[in-house]
Amino acid sequence: MCVLCYELAPEDHWTDGVSVGETADMPGRPRYRRTRILSAVLAPYGLTVSDPGKGAHRVIADRKGSAEVAAALPAVWQAAERLSSRTIDVLDPHLLAALAPDDPA
Repeated sequence: MCVLCYELAPEDHWTDGVSVGETADMPGRPRYRRTRILSAVLAPYGLTVSDPGKGAHRVIADRKGSAEVAAALPAVWQAAERLSSRTIDVLDPHLLAALAPDDPA
């Protein structure tokens, strides 16, 4: 995707907003956390997620070198399904078990 299309893509989604407890002294921290969570969810599907650091965009890539820029969370799921050729089920019990911490305490 060219820079112009990237910049003209739809902006913010409510999930990319300010998190509770976020302050000016920790810019980007909640955003980084959300990107890590997306990475963990999409890794079992053979996908990676990166954050260019500007706007609500994420880059979703597969292991074959294909990638898509996704603006906001709904587009992330759509891009992930196109790149993986599988239905992404974030409520899959096996995925949730893999994401659960080993020590619940």
